[in-house]
Amino acid sequence: MRGVITGREVVANLGLIYREFGASCLVRCLWALVSGKSTTFLEVACRCERH
Repeated sequence: MRGVITGREVVANLGLIYREFGASCLVRCLWALVSGKSTTFLEVACRCERH
C-alpha cells in the first residue's frame, strides 16, 4: 500500500471521493495534485478546518 495519492487514483475515484468525503475534500485532492505537493489521502481528507 502506497501512502501518497496519485493523479490516477484521484481521477479513478472522483465520484467516490465526492460522495463519501464531499466537494471540499475533492477540491483539496485536486489542489494537492496540481501543486505537486506529495501528500497522503488522510492528510487531505482529515485536514482540520480552522475558523
